[in-house]
Amino acid sequence: MPALKFDLAISDEEGLTEKKEWKLDGKLLSVLDPGTSAPDFCDVDNVPFIPGLDLCERFFFDLVKPLLDKDYPSLEYVACRLGEGSDVLGFDTNQSRDHDWGPKFDLLLEDEQHIDELNTFFSKHLRGKSICGYSTQFQRFTEQDGATTLVNTPDDDESTCHGIRIMTMKQFFVSYLNWQIGTGEPTLEDWLTFPTRIRTQLAYYPKDIWLYLIGCCWQRIGQEEHLMCRAGQAEDELGSAIIASRLIRDVMRLTFLLEKQYCPYAKWLGTAFRRCTTHGSSLEPILQQVQLAQTWQEREQYINQAYERLALLTKEKLSDIIDSTKYSIPSERSQFHGRPFYVINGGAIADIIFAQIENAQIRQLPRIGSTDLFIDNTDAMLSELRLKMKRIFQ
Repeated sequence: MPALKFDLAISDEEGLTEKKEWKLDGKLLSVLDPGTSAPDFCDVDNVPFIPGLDLCERFFFDLVKPLLDKDYPSLEYVACRLGEGSDVLGFDTNQSRDHDWGPKFDLLLEDEQHIDELNTFFSKHLRGKSICGYSTQFQRFTEQDGATTLVNTPDDDESTCHGIRIMTMKQFFVSYLNWQIGTGEPTLEDWLTFPTRIRTQLAYYPKDIWLYLIGCCWQRIGQEEHLMCRAGQAEDELGSAIIASRLIRDVMRLTFLLEKQYCPYAKWLGTAFRRCTTHGSSLEPILQQVQLAQTWQEREQYINQAYERLALLTKEKLSDIIDSTKYSIPSERSQFHGRPFYVINGGAIADIIFAQIENAQIRQLPRIGSTDLFIDNTDAMLSELRLKMKRIFQ
């Protein structure tokens, strides 16, 4: 197989909120004992910054591929960059170099036959090597809070390891999705408990699940759009602003869904919204005005501008699905019952979208969306708890 550089984000944590072990075929690589001093960092101040994806690509083509071509000419593999880290998304900066960053990638094999052998091979042949000024060696550091991270280090001894993670494709899917490839399509419960950040067979959601999630986003907007105004009318501008921020996040997530783009976790949400969606750059200044507004009336004015654009985008993206002779998605604000508030009526839009779902099982689901739509606790999205949440959708 040819070597590929993937920019798929498999996890949007950077390894600081969750204890993870860097394993090859179940064997733990070199780990520092808790309480030991921090490993030496590479002297990055004197090394020009290079985006992590580019560094990993150079690492593969300049150092690793020649070794494989020479000693394993018949080996079939895919080389890619998967996993944690801002570099996976292309959002890394100078600051990113202080942990879990450096020349590394995943080597995916057809079977397990060569995993241990290759690990030993790379340990031997990559020692003392560097690429673009960066060492090929890493050391694991356990911080005071118990979190562990890999640090790129100039050290070259038994406590260091290379950054190539070797596994089969099957091991990869089991490790990240707890899903056995080759055993059939993911179930409905699988789809709705896969965090958005770890998916792509998976290129995107099946149509009916996509519609379900879009409908759930509009449902969320419909549930709170008038509350922002009512809180402000009751002289609670802080409460109104908090509700507005929740609605802004729903607008952003809905934009990602409509454009079928990956939606990262909180730290990179705004960056990805601006850089990775077609409509994010035009919506961003409007949403910023919502947050800067001093009164609920001003807040209402700007957020309805965003709603109206999003309603038009919904019409556009679903034009091949929704029969315009039977359904009309409202794209202009209207008064909320008899109260002096103006809304887009997200609930009505949601009803139209839900009516397009053909799968009876999906139509009967509660209108809450996937787990990462109604839960934003990092620990709750770890695989152990996430798998238990499948019962919600059964």
